[in-house]
Amino acid sequence: MKKLYFIVPLAGALVFFFFYSAVKNDIKAADELRKKQQAEELVERTKRDFANRQKAFEDTVADAKRRIEEVRKREAEENRKVEETQDAKDARDLAYRERERQYKRLMELTDSRAVANEQLAHVQEQLALQKIQSDYFEKAAKEVVQTKANYEQALSKMEAAEKAAEVARTAAAAAAAAARRS
Repeated sequence: MKKLYFIVPLAGALVFFFFYSAVKNDIKAADELRKKQQAEELVERTKRDFANRQKAFEDTVADAKRRIEEVRKREAEENRKVEETQDAKDARDLAYRERERQYKRLMELTDSRAVANEQLAHVQEQLALQKIQSDYFEKAAKEVVQTKANYEQALSKMEAAEKAAEVARTAAAAAAAAARRS
């Protein structure tokens, strides 16, 4: 995309230069042709009328120079206006493109921020869930240890009771055997 921002204006500049140079050469050639034709007409007219109209010739030359100067001034003014208009259009287009680029960047950042906020919320939710699970596992482990201790204690009491019962049976059997003997 960055290459496109470079290539498109470059291509536009090349196209503009091509058309500008073509038009410039045409205007210059037409101007030279017009000047050449005016000079030829002026020479012919002066040859025809020189003898009869010396004073008219001087007036005509002065008038022609004044008109040429006015045409030049008018063309210069028109060219200046065209250039100013084109510069204003270029500046406006540049400002519009810049505004669009900034707006797109803002939208990208806004979208990116929304995605980041969603991801943050998801991660916080996962952390809370893991904390709950961790607390549950700790509590369950403590309960298992307590239950194990209770079972071991009950088992040791049962073993002690079985040993006592065995000892009592052995003692009863010994007492019964002693009573039979006597």
